[in-house]
Amino acid sequence: MVSKLEKENLEAHVDLCAERYKKLEDRLDEMKQDFKEDRKVIHERIDKVKESIADLKQVIITSAIAIIVALVGGIFVLLTTGGI
Repeated sequence: MVSKLEKENLEAHVDLCAERYKKLEDRLDEMKQDFKEDRKVIHERIDKVKESIADLKQVIITSAIAIIVALVGGIFVLLTTGGI
């Protein structure tokens, strides 16, 4: 908003505009820094999710192998003992 003083005095207007622009630039710099920090946190969380997925895949593979071994072992026992 332009004050009466600014309307009547160009020098005052220029000084006040300079202050306004400085505040805007400072706020923009703060927002940029906040954005950088938020982006870093997001990437850290993405990396953790990727690690969790890799761990989960390993658990699934290990479980599947254990089930297959148990089934093969059971079939072997049944065949060798004449259970079928």
